[in-house]
Parts: sequence; structure tokens; C-alpha cells
Amino acid sequence: MIQIKELCYYSAAMKRRLSILWLAFGVIALMASDYQMKTVKVLPIESYPARTTVGAITIAADPYETDEKSYTAFDVKKLNSQGYFPLHVIIQNTSQEFLLVRTRNIVLITESAQQVFTIPTAVLAEDLFKGSSLDKMSEKAREDSSSRKLGTPLSDFTEKDLTNKLLEPGKVSDGFLFFFTPDPKKNLFAGSTLFIPKLEEEGTRKSVGPFSIPLNPALSPAKSEAK
Repeated sequence: MIQIKELCYYSAAMKRRLSILWLAFGVIALMASDYQMKTVKVLPIESYPARTTVGAITIAADPYETDEKSYTAFDVKKLNSQGYFPLHVIIQNTSQEFLLVRTRNIVLITESAQQVFTIPTAVLAEDLFKGSSLDKMSEKAREDSSSRKLGTPLSDFTEKDLTNKLLEPGKVSDGFLFFFTPDPKKNLFAGSTLFIPKLEEEGTRKSVGPFSIPLNPALSPAKSEAK
């Protein structure tokens, strides 16, 4: 009789655990299905205070230095508080050539002269969502009944990424770079400079650059002075 009671208790405990696991799985699936892909508006390039021009190319940088600002572009709360700082890069190509930007060569030079390289979007999404299978869903964005553009975190970050983008002549292109800091309480962009060694003409591989863009002009006084 005692063994039967123990077996019944064990069975009930297992059922409770399975119920909790299924509930957690349902919450994760709901989070994934409700991820909203937000549109980032590109302003006229002269409206960005952090910019530089070399030849026929102007590059502007718009730092997303707070959780609130990052949330306007990505459906992730407290992105900066988790150490990830997005930088929106806008490139105006008034030349007659197609140009290629290679993001692996781009570096953020901090106030203390530390060089910080970009983080791949796959690594960023995997870390943010801890491999919870959010991005095992289809990466194709879809529209729901309320016309919100839905997708997955990986598809959103990848779509907005600047990585190896081809810049058309006479056009404005844009994309995000993502930088990580183990000290998110400090504004990574304060006193930092974005350094792009070169852009390359497609075909000839002729270089245009370098481009050096101090970010402080794009930060408010309080944020640019934050340590």
C-alpha cells in the first residue's frame, strides 16, 4: 500500500512538472510569434550631427545609446542594459560607382582608445534569447490581422544589419552595426569614434576613405559626459 501511494505521488509530481514545462514552452512560442519588426526612419543625411564626407561619399552615424531609443528600432526591451549598443549608419553615395562596405573592418574606438569590433547578428540574437528556439521559426516576416509586421528576432536584426551592403550610385543606404560591452552601465558611445577604413568600388576594388566619425555630436550633453 505504501508503494502504491509513493507511486501515485511520484506520478502527480511528474504531471505538475510537465504542466509547468508546457506552460513555459507556450510562453516562449507566444513571445516569438508576437515579435514586431519595427520600421526605422531615415532622415536627410545633413540632419545627422555625427557625419563626415570623403569625396562623393557622406557617412552619418546615429547612436542608439539608451534602452528607450533602441526599443524604437527593435522589439527587445533593455537591449542596452544587456550590453548591446546599436549604431545606425547612413551612407550617401553621390558617385557614379557601386561601392561595397565590409563591416568586419569597421571598429569603434572608445574614449580609452579600446577597439571594439562589431557583433554578428546571429550571435546577438542567440545570446539575447538564450537559444530558446525563437529563431527556428520561419524567418519570413508576415502580416497579422492588424497589419503589424511580424517576424523573428534573428530575421529582424539580420534585415537591418549593415553587413557587406552594396551601395548604389546616387542612393542613400543604411543599416545597423552592433557593439557589445561588458559594462552596460557606462555609455559605450560617449567619447567614442566610429572608424571605417575604406569603402571599395565594385569591380576595381579602388578604395575610398578612411572615414572617422566622432559620436559625441550625436549625443545629448548629459549622455556624452556620462562615464
